[in-house]
Amino acid sequence: MSELTYRVVRLAPDYDLSGFDCGEPVYNDWLIQHAATSVQAGICAVYLLVEQPAATVDGPERVVGYYAINPTQVVREDVPKSLARGWPGSVPAWKLGKLAVHVDLRADKDGQWGRQLLRNALETIVRVAEAGGGKVIVVDADNTGLLAFYTRNGFKTTGIEGGLALYMKVSTARAALNP
Repeated sequence: MSELTYRVVRLAPDYDLSGFDCGEPVYNDWLIQHAATSVQAGICAVYLLVEQPAATVDGPERVVGYYAINPTQVVREDVPKSLARGWPGSVPAWKLGKLAVHVDLRADKDGQWGRQLLRNALETIVRVAEAGGGKVIVVDADNTGLLAFYTRNGFKTTGIEGGLALYMKVSTARAALNP
């Protein structure tokens, strides 16, 4: 049985994205058709989870996950009062725009690839927030099926009925990453 290794890398032009399938056409299409141009335009940074066969086995790398982050701003009125206490009208923030895992890895309960990618995204955001600022991390869950994943991993809902936006303070992410 061949051993596979995994690493997270920034999107570069030489990665073949065409075989990525997370089971959600919107996420597949965004990665395959729009991620590279979004990165080139300076809209976001995209990080890939790459699966690589062991050195003794021939075979190409394949993209099995990704996430996208970008700087944003959060308006105080759009978040719960408990989160925005002491804020000016708006604060710098980071957005986790997309996060997806290939359908082949979803059954890997030991790997917990979604959680691992989320952790990597939070580590990246905390690192850049320390260098350049940012008070909060926001994620738009896109669909109600993702709400449970993000809330299980420390994000809080806005409390708005039917809202898919979730938030986490950068300080909360920092504390969770460095217990």
